[in-house]
Amino acid sequence: MRPPSEIKLDSNGKPTGTAPAAVVGKAYRPWWFTSGLPDKAARLTEVISHYLFLDGKDNRFEMRGRRYLYNVLSRYVQKEEKIELVFPGFPFKSPSAHKVLGRLPDLGEELLLHRLEALATAIEDDYAPGAVVRIVSDGIVYGELLGQDDASVYLYNAELRKICVESSLDHITFVRLVDLIEGDVVSVDSNEMTLEEYVRYAPIIRSQFLAHDISCYNIEDSIRNDSGVLRTYRGYLKFLELDLDGTSLMMDSNGTPLSGKQQDKIRRQLAKKMLVHGTKFSDLVGAKFPSCVRLSCHEHPNEGPKFALNLFPGAKMSATPWHNVICEGVDGRLQIGPLQSFDEKNYELISKHGRPYYIREKSTVYSFGSQLDANISFTRNFPFGLTISCSPSAGLSLNDLPMSKLHTLMSMHSCVLLRGFSQVDRDDMIKKSEELGPILRWPAYGAIFELKENPNWDVNSSLTCEAMPMHYDGVFKTKTDEHGRITNDPPQFQVFQCIQAPGNQEGGQTLLTNTAEILRYGVTHLQKELLASKNWMVFTPQNTVFGGDHFKLPLVTQNEFTGHEILRWHDPWPQWVTKFKATNVGISDATREEEAKIVDLLSDLLYDRRFCFAHTWETGDFLIADNVELLHTRTAFVPSPRELWRIHVN
Repeated sequence: MRPPSEIKLDSNGKPTGTAPAAVVGKAYRPWWFTSGLPDKAARLTEVISHYLFLDGKDNRFEMRGRRYLYNVLSRYVQKEEKIELVFPGFPFKSPSAHKVLGRLPDLGEELLLHRLEALATAIEDDYAPGAVVRIVSDGIVYGELLGQDDASVYLYNAELRKICVESSLDHITFVRLVDLIEGDVVSVDSNEMTLEEYVRYAPIIRSQFLAHDISCYNIEDSIRNDSGVLRTYRGYLKFLELDLDGTSLMMDSNGTPLSGKQQDKIRRQLAKKMLVHGTKFSDLVGAKFPSCVRLSCHEHPNEGPKFALNLFPGAKMSATPWHNVICEGVDGRLQIGPLQSFDEKNYELISKHGRPYYIREKSTVYSFGSQLDANISFTRNFPFGLTISCSPSAGLSLNDLPMSKLHTLMSMHSCVLLRGFSQVDRDDMIKKSEELGPILRWPAYGAIFELKENPNWDVNSSLTCEAMPMHYDGVFKTKTDEHGRITNDPPQFQVFQCIQAPGNQEGGQTLLTNTAEILRYGVTHLQKELLASKNWMVFTPQNTVFGGDHFKLPLVTQNEFTGHEILRWHDPWPQWVTKFKATNVGISDATREEEAKIVDLLSDLLYDRRFCFAHTWETGDFLIADNVELLHTRTAFVPSPRELWRIHVN
């Protein structure tokens, strides 16, 4: 990486003004990783492609779709306008008790909303005008066909909006069907509609929608000749089997179930009506947002104008949260599927806000004892991790928690945040950490490393307000193996306590990246093969605590504790980036082209919001993190009394 022309350097190659690493920003990724790219639209096309479902057998994204998407984004970039992404969906929960837990949004919807937010903020990381995701709810479009009352549609949508507010999903807005129809259909702001107003206006909106002219559309031709339409039609038929099972539509006037042939005929008629309604809806969306990026919850060839959003990594394209439930396995991994696909003997129902939220395989790991269980709650973080919260009034501290349980939960979720627990002193923090395993005591500072601004102590940028490179602790810690070679010897866990959070909430975050998930979902087979075939080299000069040794290490290795394949890496941190010691990184046995490809790939993926959890510290927080499976860094912050205590545990 070469310094931009505006960076002035002294005779030692250090920046004379503000170091690039000291610039406080909102983006996860250091700005200089992508600042030299000449084509912004190409970069944004690549970012969006990471969120698409490209595994369909008719996928034509590389043949046609990439160019189409590039052209759409180029128009935004040329005008320096905010990019609009439109996602029609989130209609209402399936009425089938075989498929879902209830009628209101649950963890499935929450995960998808977070994913859409991550996409928009990922665009903003590389494009200052930013992006907005407009969710166009299509409840009225299909509700009457499937026997959904308008009140249920409204309440489902209202809860989605509430989730966005509670979770600060600021890049998501909602559009109602009435907003797509020309003319003054209603006399109130659609976003301010009350339940009563929505129910009163819904028949008017529906009639206006049905009057939309698509006389040129031939449903039979579309099913025969358009593979995307055929897949959607077959998908409708499949989910209608459960959605309509046992309903009045599947019975005669006496309440007797219709024959299989009669039921099949009704489902086919309904599926075709849904396609017609969907075509009207799509036509109105296109007219309202003619220049937007069109995302879809249905599989498409991805050649434009519509692109299939990968709703739930590792699942089929049909895994919409409004037709499925989320199940957490005993290893912490999530699955999505119809409720009936999970054995009810093996799971327990987890509630939130007094209603069913998701199901979880039965385990005692979440039970801390009746006294603690009454005062704590568990929340999954996005995109990974677990938060254990308690009210400060409960008077609980780290001393009260069973560390064996936290050890297990940390192995399941990779990091566990404790919030609301009172602080402990040095002796108690050491004592509780020893319950996780032997503490690594460093010669220079002992068991606890006090992470607070002290640029006079020579430990690279650790004790400064500069951003740090993505790394794992102990990358420069050495041991001598049985062959007499000096090798890497990092600790397994990190235990943090936040003594004082920084005042500026936009800086001083700790970013933790799940490298096992990157190798699982973030790279192609060829990319993974390339990474697995290479070693990397790293060196930093000797400082007070570490450095002075040259290391050659594999890029891909295995976490012996979980069995997962993981990445090992340290960001290249050249001298022009920092006023402190630099770190030189390279790829061994690689051509310059291969080395550039690998460095660019890792510099992209390790800050990818699909895999990177950003923690904003609050005073009193405790964080236990896996130092083997995860890589981490710190963002720059305005000088302030930020202080963390850190213990390394093996």
